[in-house]
Amino acid sequence: MSSGRGAWGRGKRRRGPCCRGRGAGRGRRWPQKGSPRPLCAFPEGCSSVELITPTVELRWPEMPAHSLAMSSPALPAFLLCSTLLVIKMYVVAIITGQVRLRKKAFANPEDALRHGGPQYCRSDPDVERCLRAHRNDMETIYPFLFLGFVYSFLGPNPFVAWMHFLVFLLGRVVHTVAYLGKLRAPIRSVTYTLAQLPCASMALQILWEAARHL
Repeated sequence: MSSGRGAWGRGKRRRGPCCRGRGAGRGRRWPQKGSPRPLCAFPEGCSSVELITPTVELRWPEMPAHSLAMSSPALPAFLLCSTLLVIKMYVVAIITGQVRLRKKAFANPEDALRHGGPQYCRSDPDVERCLRAHRNDMETIYPFLFLGFVYSFLGPNPFVAWMHFLVFLLGRVVHTVAYLGKLRAPIRSVTYTLAQLPCASMALQILWEAARHL
């Protein structure tokens, strides 16, 4: 919300109606013919008077120094890791679309007709693998976004909070690489379990704090 502060600025010199001659007021002549010329209130005439006109100065509101991002020491770390995770999900979605085009395996008939015919409305193992990786992201990242946000306001140790967020981020990135790259087992299972450990830790701490304040 912008705040307006009144200020007084100097205007241009203007002639008052008592000192205006021919040409003032859209061609009207002052004074009217046959009427007495009014006396000027200023000894030197209105042309020597500087009219003071009010002006309004608009200023944008200043952001408070203690913003939301700094209300908790752990919150900036959570925002960074969660944003990177969301970007990773977008990358997986883009890869899925590219694999569909390369394999010509479309889920909708209209897409298949556009790219060759109805026979391309089919499934493909590589496309299904990308879809499973994306579903796995949704099953794990969405709960992390909730748990991490609440956990950030519990006043945790900043280093411990960083470790929670970083372990989950690295675990999910390696899990996606192992899933899409078809790396040998048990890399995918190990990284999945590793990423769930900080989520379980945050969930237990949230439950403990909530139970204390009942």
